[in-house]
Amino acid sequence: MAQAITQQSQLRLVLQAGVDETGKPIYKRKSFNNVKVTATSEQLFTVAQALASLQTHPLVQIERNDLHFITN
Repeated sequence: MAQAITQQSQLRLVLQAGVDETGKPIYKRKSFNNVKVTATSEQLFTVAQALASLQTHPLVQIERNDLHFITN
């Protein structure tokens, strides 16, 4: 039976940096690598909120990107 094993995790903050000439929002992303793969969503949310409070632009979204290896 195949298994997915998490190898890496990344936390990404999506910030709104303003709007363009047509009124569409402009987004900037800040990525933080080497996040513990065992970190829970609640822990990442708390850290993201703390990091967002240090940013100039408002936080729009919090993303987590995981890299999995599939093995037998």
